[in-house]
Amino acid sequence: MGGGQWPVVLIITPLIGAALTPILARRRPQIAGYWALFVFSIVTLAAGVLMYRVSTQGPFSYYMGGWRPPLGIELRFDEFSASIGVICLIGWLSLMFSLAYAKHALPERRIPYYFALVLLCLGGMNGFAVTGDIFNLFVFLEILSLSGYALVAITGERIAELAAFKYLVMGAISSLSILLAVGFMYALTGTLNMTDLAMRLRDVEPFPVAVAVGALTLGFSVKAALLPLHIWLPDAHSIAPSPVSAILSGLVVKIGVLGMLRMYQILYKAQIFDLSALNTTLMWLGAISIVLGALFAMVQEDIKMMLAYSTISNIGYIFMGLGLASKYGIIGASVHIFNHALIKATLFLGAGALIHQTGYRNLEDLRGVGKAMPITSAAIAIGAISIVGIPPTAGFLCKWYIALGAIEAGRLFFAVTLLFGALFIFVYYIRMLNAFYFMPPAHPEILDVGEAPVTMLIPIVVLAMLCLLMGIFGRIPLSFIEPAVTNMLAPIGG
Repeated sequence: MGGGQWPVVLIITPLIGAALTPILARRRPQIAGYWALFVFSIVTLAAGVLMYRVSTQGPFSYYMGGWRPPLGIELRFDEFSASIGVICLIGWLSLMFSLAYAKHALPERRIPYYFALVLLCLGGMNGFAVTGDIFNLFVFLEILSLSGYALVAITGERIAELAAFKYLVMGAISSLSILLAVGFMYALTGTLNMTDLAMRLRDVEPFPVAVAVGALTLGFSVKAALLPLHIWLPDAHSIAPSPVSAILSGLVVKIGVLGMLRMYQILYKAQIFDLSALNTTLMWLGAISIVLGALFAMVQEDIKMMLAYSTISNIGYIFMGLGLASKYGIIGASVHIFNHALIKATLFLGAGALIHQTGYRNLEDLRGVGKAMPITSAAIAIGAISIVGIPPTAGFLCKWYIALGAIEAGRLFFAVTLLFGALFIFVYYIRMLNAFYFMPPAHPEILDVGEAPVTMLIPIVVLAMLCLLMGIFGRIPLSFIEPAVTNMLAPIGG
C-alpha cells in the first residue's frame, strides 16, 4: 500500500469533473473545454507520480478504504498500468485540440456534454488500466464504452447516429461476453481479485475455465476491432469528431488489447491448460487483419476512413505478437500498444486540422494542401513513415520485435506477413503524401488556407515529435514493458 491518495485522484477526479461540466458550463458553454483541461491536468499529474513510483520502486497495490481483497477493492499498479501515461498524454492533448475544434464542429449547446463525455471516457480507461478486480474491469469498460458511443453520435447527424448504433450493437455483444466470463470466474473460484483468481484457478476443472476464456477473448477482440469483429470501427472512427477519432483509435481499441494482456497474466500464472490453440487462432486472425486492413485502406479516398482501416491492420500486428507467445513477440505487441497510440493520435488530429481548415476530407480534394499547411502536413508525414515502421521512428521498434518474436517462435511465415503488411501500408500512405505534396490542387482556393489555430497545432506537433523521440529513445517504453512481459512469462520458463 502507499502512494498517498494519487490512485484515487487518478480515477475519481475525471468522473466527478465530468458530472460537474454540464452544470458549470450551463450558461457559458465555452468554459467547458477549459474546465475539462484543468481537471485532466490534475489527473495527468497523478499519473506522472504513479508512473514514477512504478519505475523506481516496482509494482505496488493500493487498497480502497484500507480493506484488502477479497473484501476490499485493489488498484494494482504494474508496468502494464504505465499505459495511464499514454492515456493521459493523448487525452490531455486531445482536450487542448478540442478547445477550438469543438466550436466549429459542434452545436454550442452540445459542447459541455462533449467535454463531459471525453472526461468520462478517459476516466474509464484509467480505471480499467489499474484495477486489480475483474468485475471492476468490466465496470470501467462500460463507462468508457458508453461514453464512446455517445461521442460518436455527438454531432447529431443521421450518419453519426447510425455509426454509433452499429458501435453500440457490437459493444453490447462484447459487454455480455465479458460479463458472462466474469460470472463464470466468480462461480468457479469465489473471488474477483485477479491475483486470487490466478491462484484458485489451479484447482478448477479446465473446461469451464476454457468457456470463460473464450468469452473474454470474444469480448476483448470486439473492443479491439480484430477482424472479423471490426465492422463497427470504420464508420465510428471516420465519422466521429477528429479528437474523438484520435481517442478511439489511439486509446479505446488498445483497452481491448490491455484486457487480453490481463487475461494472459491470469492464465500464465494459473497454468490450467495449454494455450497453444488460442495463440494460433490469434496469430492467424492477426495476420489476416494486417493484410486485409491494409488492402481496404489502399482503396479509400476519405482520409479518415483510410486511417480507420489502417487501425485494423495495426491491431493485427498486436494480436499476432500476442499469439506468437514468445518473449520478443509479446514485447513487440506491448510496445506497439504505446507507440501506435502516439502515431494514430498524430494522424487523426492532423487529418482533423486539414478538414477543419479546408472543409475537404477526400484525397482528391486535399491535393496541394502541403503548401498551404506545411506544419500539419509535415506532422502527418512523420506519422505516416512511423506507422510504416521506417527507422528511427516509433513504429520501427515494435515491428522489429514482433519479427524477432516470429523468428524466435519458429514462425517465419508470420515474419514475412509482417513485411508484406508494412509494404501495403507504405503504398497507401505514399498515396496520401503524394496528393499533399506533389499533385496540383484540385481547388485553387486551398492554397489560401492557413494552419489551424495554435491550440490545435501544438498537440499535432508534440505528438509528431514523440513519434520520432520514441524511436530514438526506444528504451523508455521497453523499460516498462520488458519487466512486465518477463514476469508474465516466468511460470512458463520455470
